[in-house]
Amino acid sequence: MSAPMSAFARYAQEEPPSPSQTDSVLPASRKRKRVSVANNNNGHAKENQTNKNRAKSLQPVPLIPKTNGQTPILSQPPSTTKKSKLIENKFLSPAYPTPHPQRRVVVSEKPAEEEEDDEDEEDEDETDDSPLSAWLHDQVPIEDSVLLGQHVFGLLLDPIPVKEFIKRTWQKEPLLIQRKRPDYFKGLFSTTEIDEILRDNSLEYGENIDLTFYNPATGKKERHNPEGRARPAVVWDSYNEGCSVRVLNPHTYSETVWKLLSTLQEYFGSLVGANTYLTPPGSQGFAPHYDDIDAFILQLEGKKHWRVYKPLNDDEVLPLKSSGDLDRNMMNGVKPCIDVVLEAGDLLYMPRGFIHQGVTLDEHHSLHLTVSCYQQHTWGDLFKILLPKAVDYAMKTNVKFRRGLPLDYLNNFGLIHSTKKAAMKKRAKFHANCHRLLDELLRESVPIQMDNSVDLLAQKFMHDALPPVFTAEEQLTTIQEQGERWNSELNRVSNVVELQPDTRIRLLRRHCLRVVEQDENTGGEDNDEDTIQAYYTTDNARSYHDRPLSTLGVDKETLPALEMLFTSYPQFIPIEKLPLPAVEDRITFVSSLYEKGLVRTEIELDHSDDENEEEEDDDDDDDDDESLSDDGNESMYFHMILNQLRNSKCSI
Repeated sequence: MSAPMSAFARYAQEEPPSPSQTDSVLPASRKRKRVSVANNNNGHAKENQTNKNRAKSLQPVPLIPKTNGQTPILSQPPSTTKKSKLIENKFLSPAYPTPHPQRRVVVSEKPAEEEEDDEDEEDEDETDDSPLSAWLHDQVPIEDSVLLGQHVFGLLLDPIPVKEFIKRTWQKEPLLIQRKRPDYFKGLFSTTEIDEILRDNSLEYGENIDLTFYNPATGKKERHNPEGRARPAVVWDSYNEGCSVRVLNPHTYSETVWKLLSTLQEYFGSLVGANTYLTPPGSQGFAPHYDDIDAFILQLEGKKHWRVYKPLNDDEVLPLKSSGDLDRNMMNGVKPCIDVVLEAGDLLYMPRGFIHQGVTLDEHHSLHLTVSCYQQHTWGDLFKILLPKAVDYAMKTNVKFRRGLPLDYLNNFGLIHSTKKAAMKKRAKFHANCHRLLDELLRESVPIQMDNSVDLLAQKFMHDALPPVFTAEEQLTTIQEQGERWNSELNRVSNVVELQPDTRIRLLRRHCLRVVEQDENTGGEDNDEDTIQAYYTTDNARSYHDRPLSTLGVDKETLPALEMLFTSYPQFIPIEKLPLPAVEDRITFVSSLYEKGLVRTEIELDHSDDENEEEEDDDDDDDDDESLSDDGNESMYFHMILNQLRNSKCSI
């Protein structure tokens, strides 16, 4: 087996740097129920309330050692350092780019009486030591969703710095990372979860799950999908017969995979998807092929032998479509650029167009998660939107683009005339005029249409994207958990909250909302009024395009307020600072975003039940006072009658 060829050799010679359903909302004039602007007492908890969910950070990870030009294999043996029972120091790794300098979080000393209660949990805490653990438990103190996505991407690539990977490896060559840490991806996904998913959900063959087998005799991939729903016993029986089990949309069923993809999509700015592949020992599920996506293979369990080959010709470099199954004979005599057995904790990156195939060892099963990105997210995809818009604009604003073509162009161009020597001069003149017009198009029209074209490409991302995963803190500071609910004890709606002028808010994610100007000039009509729409992700389904694209209508007078929300992110700003004419307009504007889960408050809002309870307590006190007063009157009346009887020398 040849030594694995990866990008490590170059990294090892340098020191890594240190560390469509439309709702008509967002009008400034819309009135919102429950709006309260008279009471300006901060509408939420006290200013000195501490944030309950400030996070612990990560432990530092050793950097890659130098290997004097040899192909390095990262060796990260499991840490033998035991956690202290009393004090725990954690750091953000300098290898990962973060928005803050390194922070140290010290866990305070526990009282002696609590130590015995925690002994049962100590073993579990010590084993939960994977690098992803802090992020999975919302303990990474990075507020900006893009920087958090970059940080998590850095965890997957560790010890390769993200910037170095993007500069040297991204879409250029494969990368192999071997860690010797089986627990590196612990908590992300497991074979047990596949069984739970099958038992708790209705998965359809071909849509959610595939049973596949690569037949070495025929060199073909075979699908063994029955009709209808995937039953657990049938799936596991097929697995025992040698079939690979591919879950096509694990993020629909797995909270952790959903969280990983929704976090990474903030960094990549495009759809990030995933499949899981479970292969029994001594088996292969797929024929050699290349994909139309950039793939990160995260080996979760077991071992798998991978061979990766460079594209066979220039047309297959960064292809726009996947290859389908390739004939195994095509690989005869072709030396793989990577030939390696992946073990749990390892990662393999392959740009689209690199041919690959994997087979399990006779004594080991394999489970890996393939994270995919950058499908149909190229310069060409942008130009498909940009250039037609630029031409339309040029024809509207520049008379040169409205002049007629030469009268004889049909006699000089076309398949029949392409080799006619007599037309060469006229063809050259025609080409020269095209170049002049294209230069003018690029110089004048393209820059004007660039912003709107990028917005339209981002509009597609808003539909493709997964909805965000709410942290515990975000659930309590958004409409997800904050606000009205039914109180069965009181038999009424309770927990009523109101946004106040000084309530501090921000967008939920940097890329949860996109404002796009839609060109309404259709049918040849000259209409300068364009419609502004906001597209958002919080109502998206966890299954691809399972819901229509979610939209909000936007009034132009609210654009400055939207711009402030985007430019101030991730900082919180008070509602009263938004550039809208009146306080009622500001609260109405924020309410329309809040009700879609697009903004969160800095801290939990006070609910009016507290005031009602105080009023009820006051009423009870008044009732008690009246009762006491009545009792006192009765006592005075009794004593008066008793005195009268005594004076009359009577007895009772």
